[in-house]
Amino acid sequence: MTEEEIREKELKYMIEDSVDSSVERAFKKYGRGRRGFGLSLSGIVSIVLLIAVLFMGYKWYEMQKASEHVTPIEELDLTLENNGIFGFTVVDFQEPVLEKAVQQRLLIVEEQEAYVGTSVTETGLFNLGVFNKEQMLTIHGTGQYTIDLTQVKARDISLDEENYELTICIPHAKLHNVSYDPEKTEIGDLQRGWLAFGDLKLTAEQQNVFEVGAKQELEAKLSESERFAEADRFAKLETYEMYQAIVRTISPAYKVVIEFQQ
Repeated sequence: MTEEEIREKELKYMIEDSVDSSVERAFKKYGRGRRGFGLSLSGIVSIVLLIAVLFMGYKWYEMQKASEHVTPIEELDLTLENNGIFGFTVVDFQEPVLEKAVQQRLLIVEEQEAYVGTSVTETGLFNLGVFNKEQMLTIHGTGQYTIDLTQVKARDISLDEENYELTICIPHAKLHNVSYDPEKTEIGDLQRGWLAFGDLKLTAEQQNVFEVGAKQELEAKLSESERFAEADRFAKLETYEMYQAIVRTISPAYKVVIEFQQ
């Protein structure tokens, strides 16, 4: 038993003992002891009032002790201040959600790696095939997918007060940037015309043309439908975590639901 419980038990005994003593005195004054009979009406009323006062004092003490252990809950306080439990409207959520769009603008939702097979050709004398050299290559790159949060407007935010859900409609993910990584290029077989000799060598201009073409091939690969489907999946996860954190500061009772704009 803790020290606080011992003190509370002692106080309870003191109050009970005080009640017994008070009742005993009242019986002696107005009657013939606790076991006697023939109390007057005023004596009975005095005893009842005395017991009631002592009982109410004890209950008040218990309530005071209980209130000392109540820890204020910040979120609950916010809720109660908003005209009742969970009494929110869509406007309460729109401002912080739209403000986040202004701060964040483009949200990177995923980066995907890709590779494609290609070839580079060095033409020989008079562009005759017998002098040509062709090198097979595997090029690697990365695609960055983003969503534009500034496209989220007030009309894209709706509130289901019955189920405590805030639905936010976001745009689909887009391929924002494609980078070609020449250091990861895999060099394959070199094919030569029967009069071509030596290794393939490109001029600076030919190298630039090759890199532009490589980037275009990577972009085509990264623009396949399954790539966007995966990016959209991550877009939902990223925006849910971001917006749920915002909504939680307003009311922990509401859950965010992410949908895509039509």
